[in-house]
Amino acid sequence: MPNYRTPTAKEAEKLERARKMMQQGIEGEKDMMSRLMPTMAKSARDDMRAAKMLRESVPEAAREGEAYNQAGYAKGGMTASKRADGCAIRGKTRGKLC
Repeated sequence: MPNYRTPTAKEAEKLERARKMMQQGIEGEKDMMSRLMPTMAKSARDDMRAAKMLRESVPEAAREGEAYNQAGYAKGGMTASKRADGCAIRGKTRGKLC
């Protein structure tokens, strides 16, 4: 049984704010000004570090539940039993030997 739960509204808002801060930090680190000025790059890294701390302030079960809900899994169905190169993942191989 998976160990996750749906996050509360307050936790979901924290996770969304952390996600936006992380995106801004990543874009800020790639920016031309941060390449020219080391203090701008450090500021972007500090923003990313703060976003990580904000994300980790939410309980792990709520983070996992939010990640599962955002992943877009479909209910039920079959999984593919072969890899892209044609080899079987488990069990017997049919035709092509790997």
